[in-house]
Amino acid sequence: MISKIIKRTKISEWAYIVARVKVMKRKLIPIEDYNKLLNMDLNEIARYLEETEYKKEIDELAFRYSGVNLIDHALSLNLSRIYSKLIRISKGLPKDLIVLYLRKWDFWNIKNILRGKMFGFSNEEIEATLVPAGEFDGEFFKTLLAKESIEEIVNAFKGKPFYSILEKILHGARLSDVEDELDKFYYTSIAGLSAESLDSKYFIDFIRMEIDIVNMKTIIRLKKEGVPAEEIIPKIIPYGYQLTEDEARKLAAMEMEEIYKAIENYWFVKDLKEALMTQPISKIENALTRIWAERMIKKASNYPLSILPVLSYMLLKKIEVDNLRILARGKESGMSVEDIREQMVIV
Repeated sequence: MISKIIKRTKISEWAYIVARVKVMKRKLIPIEDYNKLLNMDLNEIARYLEETEYKKEIDELAFRYSGVNLIDHALSLNLSRIYSKLIRISKGLPKDLIVLYLRKWDFWNIKNILRGKMFGFSNEEIEATLVPAGEFDGEFFKTLLAKESIEEIVNAFKGKPFYSILEKILHGARLSDVEDELDKFYYTSIAGLSAESLDSKYFIDFIRMEIDIVNMKTIIRLKKEGVPAEEIIPKIIPYGYQLTEDEARKLAAMEMEEIYKAIENYWFVKDLKEALMTQPISKIENALTRIWAERMIKKASNYPLSILPVLSYMLLKKIEVDNLRILARGKESGMSVEDIREQMVIV
């Protein structure tokens, strides 16, 4: 399927999916409503969500869950359904690109299942984190959850190109190292392609820009935690948009003051300069996510008949779900309104 993304597509195919996405985008929670949500308790938040596109999932799951668990499961289920809908309503190259991008959720789900099993979480807790939206459906992941051992879970992927990565767990590899390799496999399998049409170039550039953001988050987080460069460098993902693998490796070996100066001219530094030196890592990561989303919104408006409006919507939808999850969990744990607000990304 990857080889197909170099082909051209019909304008009508983009016009249809972009028109549908515009309608879906209008259903995102308005920015001004987050101030109201921050001042609600869990029950009020759940009732608010029943007045939005999350109603179906809240009503469907209310007999099984309550409180934060209800919201958690409803958010994951809604996100999975939205992404699956995008596949269902698209065709041709738009569908190929959407499917290819959504494969990242296969790796997200695999990592969550492995980590959850290894650390003794219940199947219900693990299931709440899953977003079946890629190659594998929800029923497949339920069969994985039912398996007794890590070996059985790993062997379920025999024949897949990333099986050799998963198999390393059975030979004593650290889970975190395997997770890093899965991320690299996903991103490099797309970003390493040659763009032979504008349609594919927009898509590959989007992936490469995402790699820049992922690499910067990794470098800054680990540097602030005092991790040595030799442990950071293997985690760098190649094929960045502006931040090349070689440049990212150099940043990993610098002190924070040097990193601040070295990245001044990169596309993702807007509003980030002061935060790098003074803010906690969560604020820096949130700033990077916000800058990334704002950049994609702008690019999508510049190229309306392309994959970019679809990718931009998918990014905004994920941010919305993350915000609502942070909000619900923060309320449950008794965090202050300001502390919760600082963890959210408002675009």
